[in-house]
Amino acid sequence: MVKFKRGHLYYPEIPVHKVLEDTAERFPDRPAFLYPKEMTFKQLKEQVDIFATALKDLGVKKVDRVALYGPNSIQWIISFYGLEKAGAIMVPMNPLFKETEVEYEAKDSGAETIIVSQPEYPNVAAVKDKTNLKNIIVIELEEKEEKPETPAGTIGWSELMKKTKPKPPEYDFNAKEDLATLVYTSGTTGLPKGTMLTHYNIVSNVIQISQIFELSELDVAMTVLPLYHIYGLNVCMNQAIWLGAAQVVTPRFKVKEFCELIEKYKATYSLCVPPIFLAVVRHLENPNVKGYDWANLKIFNNGAAPIPLELLERFDKLAKEKCNAKDVIIQHGWGLTEASPVVAVNPMYRRKMESQGTLIPDTFHKIIDLETGEEIPERGQLGELVIKGPQVMKGYWKSPEATEGAFWTDPNTGEKWLRTGDMAYIDEDEYEHLADRIKEMIKYKGWSIAPAELEDLLFKNPHVFDAAVIGKPSTELDVGQIPKAFIILKPEFKGQISEQNIIDWVAERISAYKKIREVEFVDTIPKSGSGKILRRELIEQEKKKLGLK
Repeated sequence: MVKFKRGHLYYPEIPVHKVLEDTAERFPDRPAFLYPKEMTFKQLKEQVDIFATALKDLGVKKVDRVALYGPNSIQWIISFYGLEKAGAIMVPMNPLFKETEVEYEAKDSGAETIIVSQPEYPNVAAVKDKTNLKNIIVIELEEKEEKPETPAGTIGWSELMKKTKPKPPEYDFNAKEDLATLVYTSGTTGLPKGTMLTHYNIVSNVIQISQIFELSELDVAMTVLPLYHIYGLNVCMNQAIWLGAAQVVTPRFKVKEFCELIEKYKATYSLCVPPIFLAVVRHLENPNVKGYDWANLKIFNNGAAPIPLELLERFDKLAKEKCNAKDVIIQHGWGLTEASPVVAVNPMYRRKMESQGTLIPDTFHKIIDLETGEEIPERGQLGELVIKGPQVMKGYWKSPEATEGAFWTDPNTGEKWLRTGDMAYIDEDEYEHLADRIKEMIKYKGWSIAPAELEDLLFKNPHVFDAAVIGKPSTELDVGQIPKAFIILKPEFKGQISEQNIIDWVAERISAYKKIREVEFVDTIPKSGSGKILRRELIEQEKKKLGLK
């Protein structure tokens, strides 16, 4: 038995925008971006200084909240670092948001300024009068020689940049206390909450993950994950800026374009989610696709949601055999918004892909008993995973009760540990194994059943393309919930495999109390943008069928 733990690192107490400034000083002429246009780090810093000045001139002050609403773009990245330098707190919004979601986050955060891409502007216009929004800066669809048209009552991003001379504000920052961003959680229970991440949280996690992946200024990053999401924001964008690595930035994922861009710009790493892995595998398995030259590719990492091992193995085989990615390492780790986000990643050369990996530097974990709240010191025992480290959030915005409930206090030391909400165990080598979300556990006759465990099993069925498992409310008083599976069959097996075939197959391979009691074949499974199964939608469907509230 060999215990694996990473060593201590140093974390400077600096604001987020200093990450860019330090890199621009070290590598002024190295490319910050290769696509959609080329820009050096020196040029990027100059643009950031202009935008920070423009915000100051519009009356934005330190600790003001500024919303950023749109798909990935170089303008988005300039805006992020510019608003941070202007002392503001960034409120990232999902570009898929509708009016009510924009209204909620704008009102809850108290944002008075929003930077929005032109296609998303109508949603802002529709709710402006219901919020405190005063300044609306519109990122045009594309930069043109002539003055772009912008909606009445708004400020054009390009025009603002052209007319402003750089004289950014100079603020003193307390990195451990001052907020860098309010990243709203997905809201699996109740309304979304603003996760308060300090400058120290963000910078610490960037340094932690940069050490894990063994990357440098010589690398080229595929920035395809949405930057409004903490995974895209910190692990993709901020890490690349810290390293001095060049970025290939795309507004959204398109599988053919993605594969071509890796080849064209000799990308060396890509941070992904399960839907990207699945799309690339399906694309490369198409006999009409000849393949690509990914000889420079070193790392393809999965995060944000669990992924079947079988899918990772298929990707690895295709990348090596059809795309010349002989040296690529398929990685897997996990995190949560409240930890900025990364908690654990598999070691590069000691991977246990069935696990979520080992702790990143200066991060600590314990397992606590769900009933008693006491620590379970023995390894291999299932309970709730709690963590602490420099990347752990300050708390939830304007939610003291939720903040208090998010932490567990060690009775021996008085230290506060973040409750992850995950059922997990730590093995004897110190690798973390997540079982499922506590609030998604199925309660069947007093037994606790992890949906993810059943889903992992279903993915091994040769007839199953995709699957989701929920706890369906039972009409029998002593049952509670029954495990129900929603199955997408592979096209060639539709009409040939019955629901009972699936039920019997699972029953042969798992404990009797865990077996699936009901199967429904479907064409789609609801998922979030990061690939997480939206179980609550499936549960609500079942409740409606049963006439339950």
